[in-house]
Amino acid sequence: MLYNILKEVAIKNPNEIAIIYGETKITYNTLLEKISGLSEGLKSIGLKKGDCLALLLPNCPEFIFTFYAAMTLGAIILPLNHLFKAEEVEFYLQDSHAKYIITDSHRFQSCIQLISNLSNSVEVIVIDSTRTSSQSFSDLIKSNILDTRPIHIDPNSSAIYQYSSGSTGRPKRVTRTQSNLVSEVRSFGATTNITPTDKILCIVPLYHAHGLGNCLLASTCNGATLVILEPLMKNDLPVEVPFVFRCPRVLELIESKKITVLPAVPYIFSTMVETPVCTNANLNSLRLCFSAGNFLDQKTFDHFLNRYGVPIRQLYGCTEAGSISINLSTEVAQTAKSVGQSLLGVQVSIIDDNGKILPNGEIGEIIVKSQALTKGYDKMPELTSFAFQDGAYYTGDLGFLDQNRYLYITGRKKILIDTGGRKVDPIEIEDVLLTNPKIKEAVVVGVKSNLAGELIKAVVVLKNGIYYSEKEIQIFCRKYLADYKSPKMIEIRDEIPKSPLGKVLRKELI
Repeated sequence: MLYNILKEVAIKNPNEIAIIYGETKITYNTLLEKISGLSEGLKSIGLKKGDCLALLLPNCPEFIFTFYAAMTLGAIILPLNHLFKAEEVEFYLQDSHAKYIITDSHRFQSCIQLISNLSNSVEVIVIDSTRTSSQSFSDLIKSNILDTRPIHIDPNSSAIYQYSSGSTGRPKRVTRTQSNLVSEVRSFGATTNITPTDKILCIVPLYHAHGLGNCLLASTCNGATLVILEPLMKNDLPVEVPFVFRCPRVLELIESKKITVLPAVPYIFSTMVETPVCTNANLNSLRLCFSAGNFLDQKTFDHFLNRYGVPIRQLYGCTEAGSISINLSTEVAQTAKSVGQSLLGVQVSIIDDNGKILPNGEIGEIIVKSQALTKGYDKMPELTSFAFQDGAYYTGDLGFLDQNRYLYITGRKKILIDTGGRKVDPIEIEDVLLTNPKIKEAVVVGVKSNLAGELIKAVVVLKNGIYYSEKEIQIFCRKYLADYKSPKMIEIRDEIPKSPLGKVLRKELI
């Protein structure tokens, strides 16, 4: 399904630019050739329908080649955060029963080491040159392969595994089908009017639902150009740096490439506001600039509009349903706090605790119905039956609809922490802390920060008679968690404050 949509786009616009990555420009015709050749290569090494193929890559063209190649074979893509530590990658590979993992030479050795601990066999494929790779990505791309016949794939077959964080411990595996993804891209494209004249700047991770749906699929399925922010290189190796150091390059790309659509998160927009005036740029080409992932505060909205003359629209979405709503109001300054009206084909309702639909203006839980919606959480029947009822997803978010059906989010039933634009499940960090034999209790909370949304704070109670420093606890966390998940603040207490019923009083720990 997805590949056939891309193929139609490529046949109509073979010489138009599909991807810009640094100095590299890839036309739609070349993109189709790469995908077709890689599809044949992956088939030749045994990838077939229903097999899971993991991607442990930063944003790059190879990510897109592999995604579509897997779609042609009916395989399942598992996009992973390339900043994950080995223990985290090991969990996802084990849980998904992945058979292949595509990564780069920077992460090759850690992948080789971690798969030795798995019960399932995983083959590692490396996209760049390495002497130790058992399988070369470039060798897999067969030449002179361009199948013009339509690919027949069951629309309800699994297409992608994504993991949704929440307040229930380990991340929950969400399976979405090709039909789900097609529904989302058509809904988003029609609502936002994405056309071949658009250039979308990709500065959010493609492994995330925001980047996958609103960058990769939104561009390639509508004939637009996807401009990918290339990595910062040092000694011929990519290095990860805070976004503030990439702002000048982002502003340069917007101006020089005449970017028309900019999907981002509040952290990115707030950082762009704080960029020194000497790095200012002309952003007049932007027709749609939208934020997702967390609440966009009024201060960031106002400062961005005053500095760049472009309003930031808010988009609301989630892993389970993809994009749900977006604020395209002509009165955006008056509706800046709204995440807008639901996308075409998406139904949003507000309900009370008894499941009754509430009238406009009243606050309740947000529930969503759409063809892009997953059926539930894999191997979690109780949680699925709680969150998915009568074809609707109970988001756990609180909000209301105004008289024009504009959605406003007022709070959450969930306790996710937003740090630097990334969502972190505090329960996952607590689980890691409690594996330490010196720690008796642990509670993780988010503390507001002027620079990165929230800082992660861990409050721990040590076992009797044991000494364990804050520094040692941080070192322990960094061993098992990605750096952005590791607590930046540690507080050691004699006891955790709790209610008479034993509920942890998290607000007292912030």
